[in-house]
Order: sequence, then structure tokens, then C-alpha cells
Amino acid sequence: MLMNRHLALLFSLTLSTGWCFAHPALPISNARPPKKRFDVVNNNSDNGGAKGKSTPPISGTPFRGISRKVSNDESVEAPPSQIESIVANAKSISTSLGKKMDLTNPTLRTKYLTAITAGLAVSLAMVPEAVSFSFVAGVNPLVGLWTTVVLGFFAAMFGGRAGIQSSASGACSVVVAALCASHGSGYLAGCAALAGLLQIASGSLGLGKLIRMVPHPVMVGFVNGLSLVMLKAQLSHFHGATGSFLPLLSSEGKATYGCALLTMVLVRFGIPALQEKVDAARAVPPTLGGVVIATTIARWLKWPVKTLADAAGADTFRGGFSVLPKIGLPASFWLPFKEAPLETLKIILPYAITMAAVGSIESLLTLQLLDGIADDGKRGSTKKEVIGQGIGNLASGLTGGIGGCALIGQSLISAQSGGGVSKLSGMSMAIFLALGIVSFAPLLGQIPVVALAAVMLLVCQSTFSWGSLRLLGKIPNLDAFIIALVTYVTVKDDLAKAVMIGTIGSALGFAWNQSTKISVTLSQTKLNPPSGPTLPNVKTYNINGPLFFGSTQRFSQLFRVKEDPDDIVIDFTSSRVYDHSALEAINNLADRYGQLGKRVYLRRLSSDCAKLLAKVHDGGLPPYEVVEIDLARDPVYGVVEDAKLYENISVNQSK
Repeated sequence: MLMNRHLALLFSLTLSTGWCFAHPALPISNARPPKKRFDVVNNNSDNGGAKGKSTPPISGTPFRGISRKVSNDESVEAPPSQIESIVANAKSISTSLGKKMDLTNPTLRTKYLTAITAGLAVSLAMVPEAVSFSFVAGVNPLVGLWTTVVLGFFAAMFGGRAGIQSSASGACSVVVAALCASHGSGYLAGCAALAGLLQIASGSLGLGKLIRMVPHPVMVGFVNGLSLVMLKAQLSHFHGATGSFLPLLSSEGKATYGCALLTMVLVRFGIPALQEKVDAARAVPPTLGGVVIATTIARWLKWPVKTLADAAGADTFRGGFSVLPKIGLPASFWLPFKEAPLETLKIILPYAITMAAVGSIESLLTLQLLDGIADDGKRGSTKKEVIGQGIGNLASGLTGGIGGCALIGQSLISAQSGGGVSKLSGMSMAIFLALGIVSFAPLLGQIPVVALAAVMLLVCQSTFSWGSLRLLGKIPNLDAFIIALVTYVTVKDDLAKAVMIGTIGSALGFAWNQSTKISVTLSQTKLNPPSGPTLPNVKTYNINGPLFFGSTQRFSQLFRVKEDPDDIVIDFTSSRVYDHSALEAINNLADRYGQLGKRVYLRRLSSDCAKLLAKVHDGGLPPYEVVEIDLARDPVYGVVEDAKLYENISVNQSK
């Protein structure tokens, strides 16, 4: 319970900073003033103490003519840990894939045509990925291809943003590879269906919003790591039979590297230059045009390059209705499930949970990236995206598929080709791929693998956040470490683990950093005690920085209890009390003063904070601990505390 409170507090601290986990000084938000004064004496009030007992009141009189300090200094430098925002800078990611189409106010016809042609371009790029991930999962390439068709169609139809492309993915394939090896490919379908149900449930509960908790260093590390994973997958297409890179001067090496280079030149320079001169060419995405031209030249010159049919096998691209998937869970899973449902669920549940988490995280991060690239003033729905991925995985499992998630590389190709204008881009991708498998499989199988790999290499180059390298030495060491850590774990292990480690590491680093920010400045102020004359010059401790479990020890060391006068003021104008540990620290400090016959006046605390101080103190607030009330200046905020202590605390009402 204590650990959960601390984690919740870290996230609330994070949100109060705007996002940044390594902010040099936590900005304290003193929002609207409270609207009701505390009850001064009331045995049934919410100021704490045992039920039925008379407890000392939370006393003090409002100060007159005292205003808090408000800084309007515009010369303050921006926090050093505000590294580049993936969403804000996303438009710069895909600029190298060719000239971006002008999609300003498209007509309905142009809008749909643009989305459909984008889907056609992406469908070609999906083939080598689906085939490769099928090999990773240990299934026939046709399984991966049909997974892409079914998942891609339903995820696009019910997803949270146009332009996102979903398919069998490396992240999910790695998760279920062990399941396939131990129980066969039939269990993968059941695992995918169960993962889909889990995603539908979590999306319906709105758990997709938790992606907001992922800090920007983790997002940068995710993008960098994923680009390296894609790069590693593409480089395998340049290997020979021995597993090493093809010799550059060999006939096969010349053809392979030449075909890849030709495709990249066409995509980056050739097709965009043609589009500037010929209006009709603008309807063809550079990626699609580059692959078609490179394939035509390779066939015409009879280059000895590996084709899709060579990589996946001739049967994969034989075409016809015989390659259509069967609807329903495979018998190799369904029969054991009917005989021992609980045992079967125990086998697939851990894999399904991991797949659902990995798929949701990668899809949501891709969603945020596409939000910035589309630049259409809209934000994708995290709830719809998770539900859409769940429906897609459920449908994929029910057709014998292996499940997957959104792919950042193909989504970038879609966005670059204009697919962000309509969900038809994702749906048409699935339709074109299905038509290719059934009707044009032999033709599709003749596409050189390296031509598609060349497109993905351009995506890798443009996806990597090169700006993060320029920021080294300019951002806090913690942020740089988190970027490197998440990148490494993404490449070495899996995305879900990388995001979890990065987020926890950022939270702990933030907590440590904030715990060192609490400080005090001394001043003198006028005090109106509950009884007696006004004191003109009372020693005042002005607290700066957040008070929470990480800073309580330092907070207690800021005071000179023995040397202080009989009356002191502790002003929290520039601070905020966050949790139970902070409440205890304040009460313990007041007890130290009380034991010496001195009185402490607590100023600028929220209503909730003041009432909780009384509740957590044994017997209510003692006479030497006085909470001052100033309706015009006191802040309003809650405290991360046990719900039971909040039971009798009323919400502030109007005067």
C-alpha cells in the first residue's frame, strides 16, 4: 500500500510539472482560493481527533494586507530537461521519404484516392515484415500475411487515428515464439484472441490514457530503439547463405546493393523530382513508385536478387482461394481447450498479457507520433486505438493468426504517402494485400526483397531521433541515461520492459532530484496570534520546493528549534504538501517546538492539508500547532492519503 502511494505521488508530481521528470524546480500551482472557512469549534467537524471527543480547534485569524510573492520574470531559462517533444517535432521525422503531398482542404474524392494509394504503397512494405516476423514466431509465412490482412483491416476500422498501419510485429512475435516452440502454432491463435479480449477490456476502461505517464526521454529511447530493431531486421536481407554480408564485388552482391541503392535514390530524389514537374505523378506515393520501377529494372536486366517468393517459398505466393485462412480457432488449440480449459488458459494467459501490453504500448506510442506528423489539429483517441487493436487481434486469432500491433515504420510510410487523411488507408492496405495474396501472388512474389528493405532503411534513418544526440551535454545526465537505457532494452529485450524500466527509472530519478530542491529563506513578518497583541517582527521560514516522502528528512533539518523564538511562522506559499509522510513531518516538527514551550503558525496550506494534519495527529492539533486561514490567498490542492482519512472531510463550498 505504501509503495502504491509513493508511485501515485510520483506520477502526480510528474503531471504537476507539465511532464518533466528532471525539472530543476517544481512549479507549485496555487489554483483557485477555497470558498469556506474551517469550523473553529465543532466536536463533529473534520479537523480530526477521536470520534465524540473534544479536540483543539484549527485556529488562527486571517491576515490583512499580506500578499504572496508572484514572480513575472520572463528571463528565466527553460528547464534543461525539456528535451525535444516527439509529438511536436514529429513532422520532421518523415521528411526524407520524398516530397510530402499537399493535403490542404482536399476534396472528398482526392481524400479517398490519396488514402487508397497510400494503402497500396504500405501493402507492399508489409510483405517482407510479415514474412520475417512469421519466421521469428515459428509459423508459415502465410500465417503472418493473413494476420496482417485481418488485424490491419479491423484495427484501422475501429482504431483511434487514420494512417496507423497494423500488422504482425516483431515485438509481439518475440513474445510468443517460446509458446509456439513448446505447444505449436495453434496455441498462438488462442493467445492472440485472448490478448485481443484483454485489450478490448483495458481500452473500454480507459487504461490507454496511462500512456501519458510515459516521459519524453522514454519516448525518444523507444523511437531510437525501434529504429535500430528495424535496421537490424533489414540488414538480414543483405546476408548470403553463410550468414555474412554479400561480397560487394560478387555478381549477387552488385545486384543486391545496386537494387537497394536504386530504390532509395528513386524514393528520396527521383520520384519527388518527377512529381514537381508532372502533376499526374503526385498521385503515386514515392515509395510505391520506387519499388515498382526498381522491380521492373531488376526483372528486365535479370539481376540475381532474392525475391519475395525466394524468401517465403513458392507455395506462399501460389495464389488462389486455397490460401484463404480458415475461420475459427485451430483444432490443435480448440480440442485441448475443451478438455482442460483452465490448464490451457494457464498456458496462454502469461503470453497473452505480455502481448496485450507490448502491442498496446507500441500502438499508443505510434499514435502519439502520428498525431504530430498529421498536424491536422486533432488528437487520436487512445481508448479507440486500444479497442481497435483488441478487435483486430481477436479477429486475427479467430482466423488462425498470430496477432500483432501498429508498426511505426509502415505508419510513417502511410503518413508520408497521405494516408493520414482517412482510415481507408489502413483498410485499403489490408484489401490490397489480400488481393495480392489471392489474385496477384505470382506477380507479388517477383518483387526483390532488398527493394522493400531499402524503403525500410530510409524509414529507419528518418525515424531515429538524431536530435537526441545533439542534446547530449545539454540535458540532465539522467535524461540522457534514460534515453540510452530504453534504447538498449528495446533492442536487447522487448518494448514493454523497456518502457517500464525507463518510466520507473525516470520517476525515481525525479523523486531524488526533487528531494534536493526543498529549501528555506528567512524573513520577518507581522503575526496576529489567536490571543494577545499583534507581533510585528516574527521569524518566518519560507519553504521552497515540494514536501513529500523524499524531502521530509531534509525539511526537518532546515529548522533551528532550540535557537528560535517562542513564536515562528512556517510559510508554504512556494511549497506544496503532497503525501502522508509530509503531513507527519510537519506534525513532528511542531511537536519538537511544542516540547520547548514554543508555538508554530502554519501559513498557506490548503483546506484538505490542514484538516488532514489534524486527523493524522494523535488527539487532533495541539495548542502549539496553529493553522492560519486566509480565504483570499490559501491554495487548494489534495494530498495523496488513505481514503479512510478523507471520509469526513467535506468539499469546499461557496460562502
